[in-house]
Amino acid sequence: MIKIICDESGFKAIKHDWDCFIEKNGYFARVFLSHDWLSIWIRYFLTDDSGRKLFIITECDDATGEIKAIAPFYIERFFFFFKCLRFISDDYSDYLGILSTNKISDILKETCGCLSAGFLDECKIDLIYLKQVSDFLKDEINLNIDGLKNTSIFIKSSGDCYYIDMHANGILKIEDYLKKFNSKQRYNILKRVKNAEKKGVKYISVNAANEKASENFNFEYYIKEFFDLHQKRWEKKGKKGGVFSNNKIKIFFQNLFEVLYKKGILDLSFLKYDDKLIAGAVCFNFKNKRQVYLPGFDPEYSYLHPGIVLTYNNISEAILSGYKEFDFLKGSEDYKKRFLAVKRKNFKVYIYKKRIIYLLFKLNIFLKNEIISNVKRIFR
Repeated sequence: MIKIICDESGFKAIKHDWDCFIEKNGYFARVFLSHDWLSIWIRYFLTDDSGRKLFIITECDDATGEIKAIAPFYIERFFFFFKCLRFISDDYSDYLGILSTNKISDILKETCGCLSAGFLDECKIDLIYLKQVSDFLKDEINLNIDGLKNTSIFIKSSGDCYYIDMHANGILKIEDYLKKFNSKQRYNILKRVKNAEKKGVKYISVNAANEKASENFNFEYYIKEFFDLHQKRWEKKGKKGGVFSNNKIKIFFQNLFEVLYKKGILDLSFLKYDDKLIAGAVCFNFKNKRQVYLPGFDPEYSYLHPGIVLTYNNISEAILSGYKEFDFLKGSEDYKKRFLAVKRKNFKVYIYKKRIIYLLFKLNIFLKNEIISNVKRIFR
């Protein structure tokens, strides 16, 4: 049985079932697909004046009503006349997808039906844009789209993620991890860590459990410090902006981080030197995985190698906590490979009937990302 959710109240009503689905299906255990993450994104970016409309497709068991599959979409207009189906929060999430206990053929068939008649006449879609999809999902989509008449598909790479599989590599202690390096790699990392410690650099982990145990932990203070450090990292790259330079986006993340922090999912990790925080990162601890999201540091203290030292401590804490995976998330920076992370590919998938629609959508993306956003940044 297929159900469509087109409003926020309907989405809130299935929170319990959504959370249970995520809990039972480890493959989808990613904070970006959690009900909390998506609901806060909807609150800030699916407003009445945004021109966007919620369009979540669910497949439920006919007898029990239990969710068997979820396609978390919203509809967005481009060039006024055309409609595109996109994943919720595809602008700020590193892993997304169609969630299903079985193969996605049934729900994908329903999704692609929107390209012709749609479930409702007013919800007829001109293009489906799936961003941040995995290798597995890409292959499933390719296989199922192949048989659809007059339907084209285009797939391209979309920002690789790097991760360390602790479980597969038998890493139970930091000593096990260090043995994976050659002697030169191990020496270079440990030298920087020990030099920083000798100079008085300390690692701090700020989480809900520590806050309850100490009056000195204050989330509002530490999140402000993190925002500042992230901006300084952008300024070092010669860029005026950064994701937090936009006030609306900053408030969105502040609210999102606060919700995840209170639930014990978010951990703020810092390096402290001379009573000053010199590096920081947001970490998500979710279902046996630690993910590092948006790190930042003060370039003034580059001589202490804060990025290397903070990363080493984050990995050490993940191993000590028994996490099975350490994920650096999106980005192909060299330091991730230096810590023995391997690539996990992500893809963008475009599904459409007419090539002209695909080209117009690409033009729309270019204008929004490269022209309009730069103009707004100049005036800000």
